Amino acid sequence: GYLMLGVAVLSVQGLMAVLVYFSVYLFMNLGAFYVVMLIANKINSEEIDDYKGIGYSLPLLGTALGIFLVSLTGLPPTAGFVGKLYLFIALVDANMITVAVIALLNTVVSLYYYIRVLKAMFLVRSEKTVEIHLSPLNYIVIFLLAAPVLILGVYFTPLVNIAKESVQLLGF
Repeated sequence: GYLMLGVAVLSVQGLMAVLVYFSVYLFMNLGAFYVVMLIANKINSEEIDDYKGIGYSLPLLGTALGIFLVSLTGLPPTAGFVGKLYLFIALVDANMITVAVIALLNTVVSLYYYIRVLKAMFLVRSEKTVEIHLSPLNYIVIFLLAAPVLILGVYFTPLVNIAKESVQLLGF
C-alpha cells in the first residue's frame, strides 16, 4: 500500500521515497516473517494468544520480532519510520494532503494490531515455556535482517543518497 503512494506522486521525491521505503520494507517484512516462521514451526500456531510470554521464554526471537513490528508500524528509531517519513514528505510536497492523512490514519490502525502482538509477547506471562534451538545460520539471518532495520533508523543518509542517485540514473 505505502509503495503505491510514492508512485502516485510521480515526482523525483516520490520515486526516491519508494526506493527508500522498499529497501527498508524488505528487511522489516522478511525479518518479521522469518521470526514468525521459526516460532510457528515450534508451537504450531500463528494465533496471538499462543504468543503469550514468548518475549520471556524466547527473548532473542521476541525482541527481534518486536523490532520488526515497531519498524513496520513506522515508529522511530527504526528504518520503517524513515521510510514512511519520506513517503509522507513526498505526499505533502505533491499537495496530496488528504492521501497523507489517510496514510497516517492507516499507520495508527496498524499500530493497534502490532501493539496487541507486542503486549501478548512481553506483558502477559504464560505457564507454558517454549524452547527453540536455533542454528548458527538462524542467528546470522536474524542479525542480518534486524541490524539494517536499527542502523538505517538512525543512520539513513547513505540509503537516501543511494536512492537519490538511482533516481538521477533513471533520468529524473
